[in-house]
Amino acid sequence: MHNSGCENHQKRSGKPLLAPRASAASGSLIAAAVAVAAATPAAAQTTVYESDDVSLDVAADATAVVFTQNNSWFGEPETNIGADTDSWAELAFEPQLYLTVRNVLGGELSAGVSTVTTKTYGESADGLAVGFDDPGATTLEKLYVGWKTEIGPNDTIEIFGGDFDYQIGTGFLIKDGGRDGGDRGGFYLGARSASRGSALLRVKTGDLLLEGFYLGNNPGRSGIRAHVVGANVEYELAEEVSIGATYIEVAHFDDPVTAGTAENLKAYDFRGSAKVSDQLTFSGEYAVQSGAGFYDGKGWYLQGDYGFDSLPLNPTLTYRYAEVTGDDPATLKNEEFIPLAYGFTDYGQWYQGEITGNWIFANSNQKTHMVKGTATLTESLALTASWLNISLDEPGQLGVTDAAFGNEFDVFIDWQATDRLFLSLAGAVLVPGEGAKQLTGGSGTWSHVMLYASVSF
Repeated sequence: MHNSGCENHQKRSGKPLLAPRASAASGSLIAAAVAVAAATPAAAQTTVYESDDVSLDVAADATAVVFTQNNSWFGEPETNIGADTDSWAELAFEPQLYLTVRNVLGGELSAGVSTVTTKTYGESADGLAVGFDDPGATTLEKLYVGWKTEIGPNDTIEIFGGDFDYQIGTGFLIKDGGRDGGDRGGFYLGARSASRGSALLRVKTGDLLLEGFYLGNNPGRSGIRAHVVGANVEYELAEEVSIGATYIEVAHFDDPVTAGTAENLKAYDFRGSAKVSDQLTFSGEYAVQSGAGFYDGKGWYLQGDYGFDSLPLNPTLTYRYAEVTGDDPATLKNEEFIPLAYGFTDYGQWYQGEITGNWIFANSNQKTHMVKGTATLTESLALTASWLNISLDEPGQLGVTDAAFGNEFDVFIDWQATDRLFLSLAGAVLVPGEGAKQLTGGSGTWSHVMLYASVSF
């Protein structure tokens, strides 16, 4: 997310963990299973009480988005999601309360609670709410207690328990622990991101970060409840060089039919980022999945960013290649990369395409080339434009023969209008390839316009 954005805007694309399409249907088995969390208060807060040892803060985030589309599902929405979808609107509201108590067992105690209310008016292109009349719900979001203490000049220990937010790295595996859409509404806004019944231990010593976690998901009324355990380590090798590694294992899966294999799924993730000059930065990530003699998925990306600091508007050019494997139906193993609890951290990462990534695919069975440019028009106004070429890793998994899925063109204008008000306007066009035509039965060019607004109180 570029500098003109805000925390609320980053949450807007935190989609549900369930894979929205048949393209990732087998991946949805675990996709509802994971969320990691680090309890952090909202960006905008108001202190209602403060003393030497106690402070009480309140906050509220309100978001709204309106869509209009043409040729959704390439002109065949009823065939693919069971309903026509041309325009719809979503609303979300999250009031929050945070408590801080100092000098507790030599450290600082923190707690937070919030609820989320969401509503959708009209038929969303995800198709998860077909059959519901104006779906919406109010649910508990955050409910956590944490404790932090210093063990040295640059060393800390933190412990959190309950329902809270967190991400690892770029959000490729872990960022969004909640489910939206369906009877809850608010699919695109993704206001629910906290995990459920989770625990986190974090130790920070100098440039080294160590984390251990036990995490539960928030699957919604019809979803599957699950827990994972794991560890995360990050290290700053130098001022501009960092590396990280994560291990995740499914610890519990409520569905007895799939628990036998799902509870053996393991993910190993390695990542790094290096700023090699004032203008050029390279980053990448590689994850493998195994277990039960059955899983054999892989996902990775490589990215380069070059900033033209000497040019007007400070443009940045990004090239990124990402690959998440699909399942080869000719083998006994499942080679599909299982999308865990990925979330939005920047345009195209990890919702690869404003249309493709939001409405068609979860993070699986894709190969994506992305070229993106960003420019800072003013201190509060930014422009982003991208081209994505998307192909299928395993066309046979979807019952099609052509790997070419399509080319998507996205444009975003982001405006931080005030300290509390953020607005975003997006336009997107997806031109189908032969694979998309075979999959959906449509051949029209899918286009949409989106207007998003968030207010922090």
